[in-house]
Amino acid sequence: LEPSMGIGNFFGMLPDSMQNSRLYGVDLDSVSGRIAKKLYPKAQITVAGFETTDQRDFYDLAIGNIPFGNYKVNDRAYNRLGFSIHNYFFAKALDQIRTGGIIAFVTSHYTMDSKNPSARRYLAQRAKLLGAIRLPDNAFRANAGAEVVSDILFFQKSFVCKTFHQTRTIGFNLRADSSCKIF
Repeated sequence: LEPSMGIGNFFGMLPDSMQNSRLYGVDLDSVSGRIAKKLYPKAQITVAGFETTDQRDFYDLAIGNIPFGNYKVNDRAYNRLGFSIHNYFFAKALDQIRTGGIIAFVTSHYTMDSKNPSARRYLAQRAKLLGAIRLPDNAFRANAGAEVVSDILFFQKSFVCKTFHQTRTIGFNLRADSSCKIF
């Protein structure tokens, strides 16, 4: 899943070993979305906002350069969180990837540096941070003409087992039945 794909730069850089992957993309901009559909005709591309999608526990991977800024997305299922757009993309993507799935997003440094820890706490309760790379402020100067400090963050969705007495997060290689019995 590339939830804010533009014309599909991440699809275009797919390694040869992954060329048989099923590709899914979303972009709000109709021009970018239509270009992506022409470039990747085998991909399932939705030209609409990410907030219109709902494929829970479906994807193995969410990757992309998500939008960032100090504004919110109107999505009833996530409005209560009060997250800025970049943190909203993390929260929604986590719900859409399968247990053990990976999120790899280029994002604002404010996901990790914000004085308000609510988004980081939300992510930590649902996923394991696999790694973080802080990019220099000139990393996007040549490509996008932007000078902004950005991070590449890698998360792996955890299994959360809720029982009457406890909530237990279990590593991605373990499974549990409906009673939370691990096998």
